[in-house]
Amino acid sequence: MRANAVYCSRKCKNRAAERRRERDDSARYQVERDRRRAYAIAYAKGNPHVGQAARNRRKAWKREAGVYSFSSKEWRRLCVRQRGECFYCGQRANLTMDHVIPLSKGGRHSIGNIIPACGSCNSSKSDTFLAIWKARRQRG
Repeated sequence: MRANAVYCSRKCKNRAAERRRERDDSARYQVERDRRRAYAIAYAKGNPHVGQAARNRRKAWKREAGVYSFSSKEWRRLCVRQRGECFYCGQRANLTMDHVIPLSKGGRHSIGNIIPACGSCNSSKSDTFLAIWKARRQRG
């Protein structure tokens, strides 16, 4: 933060800080990318229980939400209906299953809650609700 900066409100100050953080992080990540990847790989090998715990949590969310099985045929039909494009950005890419209502927020693992999305949109949406994620994208 800038110690001598004056803002009209707390909201304005937070928004400015968020913009700086996004700008700074992307440039810094390009410089540190290889080192961060090497660290992540080494950490995953040295601590396999951490990844396993995350997988177990996700499986538990699926169980609690109720897993409604759907076939690969239904998934392909959904992708064809979307013309092989990401639901969010429209790019033709390898499509992944994205839960509209995240499992961690009470969504179900069913064909009615899944849409095809590219990897970058799916990972940037993470476990946020669709409306909140879209609002963040429009601001940024």
